Amino acid sequence: MKRQGMKVVSYKDICKVRDFKDFKMGILPENTLYIVKKAEKTQVIPPANPFPGINLPNKCITEDFYLACLKDAICLKNQTILHNNRILPDSFRHYEYNAPTRNLQFNERLNQFTLKVTPVKPIYLKGDYIYLSGEISRGFGHFLLEVVSRLWIANFMDISKVKLIMNPEDKESWQLEILKAIGINKNQIVYLHKPFRCERLYIPVQSFALRKYTSTFALQTWKRIGDFYDRGSGFEKIYISRSKLRNNRRNLINEKAVERIFSQNGFRIIHPQELKITEQINLFRNAKVIAGPSGSAMYNSVFRKKQARVIVLASQKFFKMSDILINSSVGGKLDYFIGETVDKLTPGIKADWKININQLKQFIRNI
Repeated sequence: MKRQGMKVVSYKDICKVRDFKDFKMGILPENTLYIVKKAEKTQVIPPANPFPGINLPNKCITEDFYLACLKDAICLKNQTILHNNRILPDSFRHYEYNAPTRNLQFNERLNQFTLKVTPVKPIYLKGDYIYLSGEISRGFGHFLLEVVSRLWIANFMDISKVKLIMNPEDKESWQLEILKAIGINKNQIVYLHKPFRCERLYIPVQSFALRKYTSTFALQTWKRIGDFYDRGSGFEKIYISRSKLRNNRRNLINEKAVERIFSQNGFRIIHPQELKITEQINLFRNAKVIAGPSGSAMYNSVFRKKQARVIVLASQKFFKMSDILINSSVGGKLDYFIGETVDKLTPGIKADWKININQLKQFIRNI
C-alpha cells in the first residue's frame, strides 16, 4: 500500500459487469460489478413555502444500484477502499472523485491523491465482508443517511451469512439498534482498528447521497427500520428540541419561548438525546406533525408515515438539501419557518439565531 500518486479507478475498468441474478455468495472467480438496477430519477418535491435564495433542481439522479465484489481490496477506517494502489469510487460519500476526504488529499495539478495517514501492513481477512464504513459515521445524520443507505442490499442477499466492516467508533447502542432492525447483530461486525485486506469484499452503492440524491431503495430501508420499531402509538404533534444540547454552535437563543408556543398548541416537547433510538423512531413513525430546528435529529423524519407534515425551523443562512430529498422520497408536506442569525458574519452552520415569536404564533395558528 503506497501513500502518494494514487488515482481513482472505475469499477468497470477492473470488474466484469454482470446482472445481479448471477451473484453467488462465497464464489468470486474474478472481480465483478453486479448491477441490481439502473439509476433512478426522483422528482424533487419543493416545500410548501420556498427557502429564501435557494433554487431547487427538478429531479435527482442516483448512481446505478450495484454491488461491487472484489478480491483482496484494502479497507481503511473513515471510508477509504484501495485496490492495487488505486482508489475505489465508494471512498467518496458524494461520489465526487476530485474531492479531498479525511484520509485523502487531492492534488489538482497532478490529478492524483495522497494518503494522509501513514500506511501500515493490512491484516488479511478470509471470507465474505460487506463494507459499511463511513467518512463521518460517528455523527447521527451521516450514519443514518449515508452508512445505513448501503443496507438496501439486505433485500437482495442474506446478510446474516457475512461480516460487516465498520469504523471502530461505531459501537453506540443507537447504531446497533438501527442495524438490528435490518437483521444485523453485533457479532457480525469487524471494526477497522487497523487496515484489512479482504478475501472477498462486497460494496453496495449508497442509496442516498447528501445534497445529491435519494431513491426508492433508501425509502425501503427506512421503512424496514421504521416498521421494526413501530409500536402503533405516540403523540400526534411533536416538537424536536435542541435546547438541552451541549454544543457551542447554531443555538436557537430563544428556543424556550419557541417551545412554549408549540406546547400551547398541542405539541409534545421531545429531547431526543434523552430517549433510546427505538423510542425516537416510534415517535416519528406515529406523529402527524413534526416540528423542530434544522439538524440531524430531524432526519428521523425518514421514519415518518407518508401523510405526516414536517416543519423545519432554520436561520436564513442554514439550508440542508437533505430535508428536501427526504421529503421527496417519503412524501407528506414540508414547511420552513425562517429565523435570523444573530451575527451576520458567522457561517450559518455555526451562527446562533432567533425566531420572531409573534410571526411563529401566527404561523402555528394556520397549521
